[in-house]
Amino acid sequence: MNKKYLIFTILIVALVTSCSGDDEKEKETDVSLIGTWTGLSSSFNGNNSGAPDNSIVKFTSNKRTEFIYEGYGNQGQDISELGSWDKNGTILTITWDDADASSETYILSITELTVNSLKWETNISGEGSLKETFKR
Repeated sequence: MNKKYLIFTILIVALVTSCSGDDEKEKETDVSLIGTWTGLSSSFNGNNSGAPDNSIVKFTSNKRTEFIYEGYGNQGQDISELGSWDKNGTILTITWDDADASSETYILSITELTVNSLKWETNISGEGSLKETFKR
């Protein structure tokens, strides 16, 4: 009877430990997105476009984001787009604070997310595929 109890206890501990590990992995993935990312490269329909227009992207722990377009203002000033973000698996959804009714949501597919690298891609309706790479 003691042997069965011991095996049962080990199985329960293993089950509880494995479940909590999955939660931690998900939290680590979210945390690794949080921070400031600098644009490295961009391609549109497979053609190299240089650095992304949004040369700096910031994600905060309170689910806010800022895309900074350096030098894109009328007189060379930086322009920022602000919004909220949500990540579900590899899908990153950004909802812009100030956007036209047809463009308030931006959906990206994360193809790589590590401590120092972020890559995503999106399809722009009627135009093609955009892929961008960032570093921390």
